[in-house]
Amino acid sequence: MTNQTHKTKAIFAVFIMVILMIATRGHTNWLSSIIHLPDFTIPALFIAGVYLRTFWVAIVIIASAFAIDNYAIIHEGVSVNCITPAYSVLPLTYYGIFWVGKYLTILKIDHNIIKNTLIIIMACATQWFIATASYFAFTTSPWGKFGSYIVHWSIIEIPLVLYWMVAIFITFTLNHRYLLMPYFSAQKD
Repeated sequence: MTNQTHKTKAIFAVFIMVILMIATRGHTNWLSSIIHLPDFTIPALFIAGVYLRTFWVAIVIIASAFAIDNYAIIHEGVSVNCITPAYSVLPLTYYGIFWVGKYLTILKIDHNIIKNTLIIIMACATQWFIATASYFAFTTSPWGKFGSYIVHWSIIEIPLVLYWMVAIFITFTLNHRYLLMPYFSAQKD
């Protein structure tokens, strides 16, 4: 019974995260006309790594990201500019985020906040750098512009993920205090 309850809660959590990914990664959807939120994929992988910790959850989140991109390209006319052989590197970097999340014990504001924040920043920056470098490696983008691209876009794109992580830390801290979702309040070993 407990194992079945755990699976049901995990499925529900993944469902909510995929809905947030659809709302934020969908590029052009009903929500984009109101407000454009940053992509929730990487925060979902951190949450999955910390609290759910099973391989199938990471696979579902990563596969959902690609399905959302595919839908946006085919049905919404989003440019295929990013679909290059470098796109095949993206699942590895996403799995890396999930893997790093497994080494965090909890997502809340406590005595580990500085350590956890530094780990998250380093993981996000590394993921972004590998994804960007692979794009330059597999396209005709000139490497001479790589440095200026990194300087310009890293300070724009990486903080977008970190804004989500701040919201997640606040939400999970409040959850830990008021037990709104007990499943996500326990510290993982």
